[in-house]
Amino acid sequence: MNALIILIALLVATPLAFAPRVRASRAWKATVTPLSSIMGSGFLVSAPLVAAEAGVYAPLAMAALLLVAFTVGAMIRFNIRFAEPAVAAPASGAVGPDATGHTPHEATTEHRADVSHFLRSVPHWISSDPRLTRTIEQLSHVVLAGAYVISVTYYLQLMSVFVLDHFGVHDPLWSRLLATVVLVGIALIGVTAGLKGLERLETYTISLNLGMIAALLVGLAVHDGALALHGRLALAPMVPDADLPHAVRTVMGLLIVVQGFETSRFLGAEHPAAERARTMSSAQILSSLIYVVFVTLMLPLFPSGAVDADVTAIVHLIAPVAMVLPTLVVITAVGSQFSAAVADDAACSGLIRAFLGAHVSQRWAYLLIGGAAIGLTWFVNVLSVISLASRAFALFYALQCAVAAAVAYRRTDAPHRRSVMLGAGLLALLCLAISVLGIPAG
Repeated sequence: MNALIILIALLVATPLAFAPRVRASRAWKATVTPLSSIMGSGFLVSAPLVAAEAGVYAPLAMAALLLVAFTVGAMIRFNIRFAEPAVAAPASGAVGPDATGHTPHEATTEHRADVSHFLRSVPHWISSDPRLTRTIEQLSHVVLAGAYVISVTYYLQLMSVFVLDHFGVHDPLWSRLLATVVLVGIALIGVTAGLKGLERLETYTISLNLGMIAALLVGLAVHDGALALHGRLALAPMVPDADLPHAVRTVMGLLIVVQGFETSRFLGAEHPAAERARTMSSAQILSSLIYVVFVTLMLPLFPSGAVDADVTAIVHLIAPVAMVLPTLVVITAVGSQFSAAVADDAACSGLIRAFLGAHVSQRWAYLLIGGAAIGLTWFVNVLSVISLASRAFALFYALQCAVAAAVAYRRTDAPHRRSVMLGAGLLALLCLAISVLGIPAG
């Protein structure tokens, strides 16, 4: 099994990282950005945290969370098509062409960093919209900047917990110290040299992450299949949270584990609106299938009774499947969470500079983000920061749904505009509820 796991990981990761045909594919580039962001946000922590609340019904709870994310994604896809009119900006309406000098395959990081270019195009397409729509759009990006700061904290706290757990250290103090050291390092690199060098790691961490996920799913399927073949496949009597409202609120607080699809909105320099909307939908469908299959395959590995809501529980749960899997998971967690933190740091810097213009240099923006993230690290534990990040992104989604409703009201030529107006309004209320009511696991 160990050899099979390593072989599958290499067979998936190597072509994604190095094959020229894959790297040159426009559709794949547009798909891999939201896909890697969704899968990297919380794939490794999703199954234990959802199972802790829903027990054997964890796949259904995960499916419900994914359904909310997909419908919100539909509103953002509407915004891609109609809130970014083609006449507003010179090249597919969103961001300046190749201003960073990066290759297109370095998708997640640089396109997130291109948010500042996107914001400069916003006044062009909202100038004919009501003042309220303009205010909501601008406010949504202020919220997004805050969400990025929180997500940087989340990624590095999670990375630290995985690293220290591998060495048998479970003291939150050491986890906070390690996260702080990394945050200081990222801030100093950003101040002195910029994050472009670190951002280029994204190409390889995306490939490693997807390769590990493929290997993990195959390993789990083989393990469960062997149990079934020998008549030993059974689900332990897991105890879900008896307090249904509390369980629902906790699952609401896990929205960040399926967040990331909104990155398609900021790929306008490389991809036209129709391609971004189509590939974003594909990424959400594929990631949803992976999540539901993963949580389902994990069920036989959960112990009896209440499942421990521990972010590193996956490492110990998969140990019986193959000896190599825990180490592979830890390596992947370190790479994916670090690169995601760098990506969000760069994106937040771009947002801050777009908001404040000449008043804040890039150097001060990195220092501001690092200081805020360090403060959160020391005052909020990893489970609480997961909930906090989820609530921040839920507020961003609520505002984006409000923009979709407002644009649908004005765009009489938009298809299904009445359905969009109604759906966007209901989703805005749901996302507001998640933002207000979501609570930490555990």
